[in-house]
Amino acid sequence: MGAIIQGAGTSELRWDAQRLVICLPRQVFGALWDTLVARLTEAWRSRGFFVWTQPAMTARGSGPDAPRWKVHPLDVLSGLLFLLKVPANHELVRLWTVIDWAAINALCAHLYHNAHGGPHAWAPAQIIALLTLMFLYGVPHETTLLCRVQENIVWCWFCGFGLFGPWPDHSTLYTFRKRLGVELFEQVLTLAVYACIQAGLVANELVHFDLTAVVASGHRWSPYERAVILSKALIRYLELVWADQTPQEPFPEALRILVAEVALETLPHKALDNVDPERVVQSVADWDAQTDPEQTAWQAMVEEAVQEELPAEDAPPLQSTAAEQTKPWLSRVAKCILEQLPHTRGDQDARVGRTTSYTWFCGYLMGFVVDGLHHVITAVAWAVGNVRQALLFRPAMEQHLQRVPGKPKGVAIDSAFDHPDVYSCLDQEGIEGHITSRDHAKPRDGGFGTDRLTWHPTKWEVYCPHGTPLQPQGNGRSGRQAFVGTGCEQCKLYARCHPSGEGEPKKFTLDPAHHRRWQQNREHCQTDEYKAAQKARFVEEGRFGLAKMNHGAGKAPYRSDEMNHIAALMIASVMNWRILARCHSLSLNLGT
Repeated sequence: MGAIIQGAGTSELRWDAQRLVICLPRQVFGALWDTLVARLTEAWRSRGFFVWTQPAMTARGSGPDAPRWKVHPLDVLSGLLFLLKVPANHELVRLWTVIDWAAINALCAHLYHNAHGGPHAWAPAQIIALLTLMFLYGVPHETTLLCRVQENIVWCWFCGFGLFGPWPDHSTLYTFRKRLGVELFEQVLTLAVYACIQAGLVANELVHFDLTAVVASGHRWSPYERAVILSKALIRYLELVWADQTPQEPFPEALRILVAEVALETLPHKALDNVDPERVVQSVADWDAQTDPEQTAWQAMVEEAVQEELPAEDAPPLQSTAAEQTKPWLSRVAKCILEQLPHTRGDQDARVGRTTSYTWFCGYLMGFVVDGLHHVITAVAWAVGNVRQALLFRPAMEQHLQRVPGKPKGVAIDSAFDHPDVYSCLDQEGIEGHITSRDHAKPRDGGFGTDRLTWHPTKWEVYCPHGTPLQPQGNGRSGRQAFVGTGCEQCKLYARCHPSGEGEPKKFTLDPAHHRRWQQNREHCQTDEYKAAQKARFVEEGRFGLAKMNHGAGKAPYRSDEMNHIAALMIASVMNWRILARCHSLSLNLGT
């Protein structure tokens, strides 16, 4: 059976059971006809139809155990449309030329064992190309990505797919991410950084580090819901302890009420101030009736958290011990279990944290180390949302030092990193820190705090706000030491320094080494060098704005810590490749 369809300009489509024939006269192409003929003639004479991406992305390695990749020959129609619709100056064409696809395949080759048998695998370069598109254009989901690839001619060309497939499915992407893990995606970022270094885009003079919040892909538990979950965990815990102590007796309702009281006290929040324990206990019963523990992820995590705390060797006899005596022990158990319970429904790894003293979020913290020359991202820090930000500086700098030869002369960071561990890291590496100083906490009575103390330039002597030496007390083995005023009774600043003192000497408690280093940084904040470094840092903060606006960094695409860490590494790699492609294109235009 065959048929013919006539189109405009005497164009024609013929098909039968074996083939499809398309006839397009020159009138269809209009002014493009001469250009098309010239390009086709040139391609025919050079024996290269056009730049086809698949051969470079699926070339097999040279060793005998090199994996075998899937290779699908290109049909003529796809090739013609690529020739017409993939302009040489397209962003993806420039990006494709600067990525070392062979190096990506070689990086992942040891994970595949199909050299002598088994099915051919999708080339890692093609899967990385898909993920590059996802994070380059901020596609929210992998299923959406795969649909758009099949609809977009340039995207098909970029990944080495013909217009008629085949294409991998979303399970292939999931398996690929699990197979590579964070470590190999770190090496993909290393490839991108090395390419930028070789292109002269990294100066390693002044680097910047900062963090931003990444909201989890899940529903954040409300304070009341967290109280119900904690109560459920504690009830389950006490039921197991009770069954071990007195298996013949039923579990008493009074202990359920006690558990709810402890849960509400362990989770201090204004929304829970007027909540009755009986209401929480009823909610636990309602949730148990509505959910299947075997099909609910958070219920499985509750059971795991409870089992972690067993056996309860220090548990008091529940049947004979009064509630007032049981409560302190149960409060300690509640705090231990609370650390392991999920903060969201959907992403069990995400945690509630804050970016400021009043702004809370549930998710993760993502940090970039950015070189000051062309804003290349040299390292990525990743952690759950409730981690202290300053603790991420050292691992981030270690990554930077591993990837970039030499050490930067300076690091510009904000007041969140005015922390002893940051000072220690910088001093050990011999790097100058331009750190915005953070004020110390004020005393409750409103008097002078430790930020008003000063140190002798050469001696370990500390002076009060009036300039009088303070007397050390104790040996300070824990690092912190008490210092007491020596002339407080005659000091004219006493009323302002120690409003609640009632004539007693003012007492300060601090770590001498940390406080002295903090004071040195505070003095450095007045220098022109510091001000210039911070001015440059404000420019680098735009990296996070671009990452969120263009690359989807504001919302976690996956529902686990490891997978979202991989997403952060891919975002950094894509942003670096984009810088590399732009600079490479500029150098070609300038003829350098």
